[in-house]
Amino acid sequence: MEVEQSQVFPRLLTVEDVAEILCVPLSTVHHWAVRGEGPPSFKVGKHRRFDAAVVAAWLAKQQQDVA
Repeated sequence: MEVEQSQVFPRLLTVEDVAEILCVPLSTVHHWAVRGEGPPSFKVGKHRRFDAAVVAAWLAKQQQDVA
């Protein structure tokens, strides 16, 4: 039985991906990460990554908080 990669590993987004998805500058995403704001992120070596499902949940919460 073969397990799909998406079932084992989350889809990881880069800072550039998140900036494009949220329509904000790269610098904003970097500032959020340093300050512990914005969608939660983590580092893989020197590279900051975001779990796509976590970013989607964070965005949904932001939309609820405004309503």
